[in-house]
Amino acid sequence: MVPQQDGYSRLSIALHWIAAVAVIALFFTHEGDRGSAQYAFHVGGGAILGVLIVWRALRRPFRGFPAKPDQPAILNLISTIVLWALLAAMVITVVTGYFLPWSLGAPIDLFSMAEIPSPMSRSRDLHEAMEEIHEIAGQAILPLVVLHVLGALKHAIIDKDGVMQRMSKAIGGGH
Repeated sequence: MVPQQDGYSRLSIALHWIAAVAVIALFFTHEGDRGSAQYAFHVGGGAILGVLIVWRALRRPFRGFPAKPDQPAILNLISTIVLWALLAAMVITVVTGYFLPWSLGAPIDLFSMAEIPSPMSRSRDLHEAMEEIHEIAGQAILPLVVLHVLGALKHAIIDKDGVMQRMSKAIGGGH
């Protein structure tokens, strides 16, 4: 495990904000009608941005985390639960998103410019399971993001402890 620092690296900060914008964009495009630009972005953009989202989520445990702020232990526990649940929901949503077309034996369409072929044959049961899990994990992201943002605002407005600035100012050797 990497020793604890007080902040994040440039790459971690960039991946955080790319993932944040991607999650918001994908959330607001998930109801697009098949064939619409909204649907094309959700599928193609989700496939491309999903790689960055998963990379961001999976590198967190390997890079470590800055020290917890000086606040009641219950708030640190809540923030840890929210963080891990958000990372898990993002990974589950992305992975199940890849399996939605694949479980039908279809490729993932990347804006009609390229395709990621299906590594499997059609399985209606798998497809239905992936649809359900994708929907549940995707819907879990919104309240988790709200809690994450509220926590960040608490640190910025009430505590004024510099925790929120960790995602805006990189440090050398950061997480």
